[in-house]
Parts: sequence; structure tokens; C-alpha cells
Amino acid sequence: MDFESIMMFIVAIGLAAAAGYFLFRIAKYGGLGAALFGAPIEATVGEVAGTKAGYVTTVLKVNRLGGGSAEKAVGLEIVTKSFGSYQMFPITLSAAETRKLIALLQTATNAR
Repeated sequence: MDFESIMMFIVAIGLAAAAGYFLFRIAKYGGLGAALFGAPIEATVGEVAGTKAGYVTTVLKVNRLGGGSAEKAVGLEIVTKSFGSYQMFPITLSAAETRKLIALLQTATNAR
């Protein structure tokens, strides 16, 4: 085997390992979104639609996460959709970080 063949084999093993790990997380947590949060989604509490900009729509979804971890209590999904495009950005917050976010949002809305 030459050097190029060895490198291609190593890259293929790395890609297979990464795909296997991600598939394991999907099976462990019960779905793609839960795998991205690193905790099972108990319930979607609600969602808020952002201001539409042309053909782009943005929605903020709030999820209650399971697993009994205080470090992964709330999952926020920022979902952006447009023609031929879908992006989901997950944010995992602890209970303390969630309370801090609530306080910041209340401060921002009360300042007006």
C-alpha cells in the first residue's frame, strides 16, 4: 500500500466513526433534535415566530429537556427556513442560565 491509499483508509475510518457516533446519539436520545441537544426532549413548550425578512422565516422553539440533568434543562431551537433551505441551531441551557435569560429578556422589554 502506498501513502495515498493509507491516508484514504484513515479518512474513511474517521468518517465512519463520526457517522457511527452520531447515529448512536440519535438512537440514544430519540431523534435528531435530541441528539443535537445531548438530552431527550420531554416536550415542546411553545414557539415564537420572528419577523419575516423576505422569503426567510425564523422561529424560536422552547423545549423541556429530560434526562434529569440540571445542566441540560431547557433546549432552545432557532429554526430558519427559506426556499430550499432549513437550518436548526440548538442551544442547551441549564436552569440557572434559563433564569438569567428570562431576567435579561424582562430587562430588555421593560426598558422601552
